[in-house]
Amino acid sequence: MNILSWKFTFLLKILGYRKKVVLSNLSNSFPHKSEEEIKNIAHDFYRYFGRLLAESLKLFSINKAVLSKRVSFKNDNLIRNYLNENRDVIVVMGHYGNWEWGLLATSMHFNNQMVAIYKELSSSFWNNKMKGIRGKLSARMVSMKESVRYLLKKGNKARLIGIVGDQTPSSEEINCWISFLNQKTPVFLGTEKLAKKLDSPVFFVRVNPKSHGYYEIEFELITENPKETKEGEITNLHSKKLEEDINKNPAYWLWSHRRWKHQK
Repeated sequence: MNILSWKFTFLLKILGYRKKVVLSNLSNSFPHKSEEEIKNIAHDFYRYFGRLLAESLKLFSINKAVLSKRVSFKNDNLIRNYLNENRDVIVVMGHYGNWEWGLLATSMHFNNQMVAIYKELSSSFWNNKMKGIRGKLSARMVSMKESVRYLLKKGNKARLIGIVGDQTPSSEEINCWISFLNQKTPVFLGTEKLAKKLDSPVFFVRVNPKSHGYYEIEFELITENPKETKEGEITNLHSKKLEEDINKNPAYWLWSHRRWKHQK
């Protein structure tokens, strides 16, 4: 996988994959960094992105045994405590580290069902491909549009609900703006609305890159009483946690994503 990641990195840099988007995102997110610092972060991002693409190909063949060796858990007992109380638990992460491996590893690590909420892709081919990959290790894939109706039908056993929380709403879906990475940023309020409907504790998931191809997952409680929070509070809290990770190691976030294509 090391050789393949190097090849991907070489191609990405030669082709200049979304170079303007990457540099623009970095410059706007870190206005106090010099041009040289921005270029260095971009260089590290492309190197990591090549590694991420190689790991993404591995998703087509990876099995539970391999994934359990490559993704470890630091404090999973925090999640188990709520599941043992028969409470659904919402775990929210960003496009940081290897979120795909993080989601799959979490779905197989707990005995409870994982319901992964996803935003449908415009391409039906890739939408079906990604649903198949993400659901291969026992995760139940449910679209954003169907999520509330599906999750309100509670079974006899608590569920884990996985959400990638830094996706970009379409222009007609924007109903909230926050300050994120020094920019006004549109966000979905779906995570907190779901948490309040289900009265579910919300955890932020840190997918921490360790050595090449290895990750450690750490859970951090956002709230155990979502109904007591104000509108926008949960969204701001998990966004700030992601922002902390990005500021600490910026190369591991998906800078090629057009996160700020909508301006307030």
